[in-house]
Amino acid sequence: MKLLRGIAAFGALLVPALAQAHPHVWVDSIVTAHMDKGQVTTLKEDWLFDEDFSATVLGDIRKSKGMAGPSKAPLTPGEIAKLQQNAFSNLKNYDYFTHVWLGGQVVKIKPDVEGFSARIEGEQLRYIFTVRLAKPVALAGKPLTVGVWDDSYYVDVGPAKGKGAAVEGQGSESCHSRVREDKDHPLYYGSIFPQIAEFTC
Repeated sequence: MKLLRGIAAFGALLVPALAQAHPHVWVDSIVTAHMDKGQVTTLKEDWLFDEDFSATVLGDIRKSKGMAGPSKAPLTPGEIAKLQQNAFSNLKNYDYFTHVWLGGQVVKIKPDVEGFSARIEGEQLRYIFTVRLAKPVALAGKPLTVGVWDDSYYVDVGPAKGKGAAVEGQGSESCHSRVREDKDHPLYYGSIFPQIAEFTC
């Protein structure tokens, strides 16, 4: 249970650990902005967890140790539902670590995600889910920036190498995505500058 102590946002498995605010869990993320009629409506998020955290969470779900044997079997619908309830749903209280701005102005998101799924890939656990913006936004020359991070810095979320951001959907043909450093929102007493996804049209 000591390993689980700091993943505050991940629900019943996890409790706050601001006193130990240096990374204990690592996540590679991909953010895909989905457009409909030229406006961004949703953000699809893809999180790949490190091997140690994956083994611990799956061991708790399956009451087994490590990733050997049955722990590597595909997740059942019941196990996915248990993961969502016990190791994800409480992220609602933290906006799913998702911070969104349009031209520097905060963009709110809806409280519940859509299409949550989970699967095992090798030694790692992957979550995929969709965050819906409270209102669709038109970029209209203003960049949409999306940062995914834990303010306590217990969980270190960073873009997946070479593919941390993408844009898709109707009206996205002239739009672009990139990952860049965000010097406006430093973490860990100002010593860490997170990476953010930026979308422009």
